[in-house]
Amino acid sequence: MNWKKSIYDTLTSCAALCDESATACSRKNDIENWYRYIFLNLDCADVCRQVAMLYVRGSENTRLLAKTCIEICEKCADEAAKFSTEESAQVFAMCHQTIRSCVSILEMAHQESIETTNPATTPSSLFYGIDLRETLYN
Repeated sequence: MNWKKSIYDTLTSCAALCDESATACSRKNDIENWYRYIFLNLDCADVCRQVAMLYVRGSENTRLLAKTCIEICEKCADEAAKFSTEESAQVFAMCHQTIRSCVSILEMAHQESIETTNPATTPSSLFYGIDLRETLYN
């Protein structure tokens, strides 16, 4: 799978924001009102981080976890919409951006399966670095 840095950046940004939000909300005086929000933020952060790692290494399981990420981000965004803080509005927006990135991952996986049935030729430039390494180290 050819990966795009913007998708990786979105996933890692969502993980960081949700971690920060959960930490900040855990310090509130009325924490009992925030429990579900905190736990969904932690779940969202963990899943986004994991999808980012699978995505970067090109794992065949990325799309499976991306589907789960979409579901968790939807729950997290819905819970964030219940609160009227600037922080929850940022989480809401970030989760929706992450959902779009995960949908892109699913679309890329679909496109990749189409390309597998109709493979393109391998460009010769792909092998240039291999030849150059042999020259440099031998």
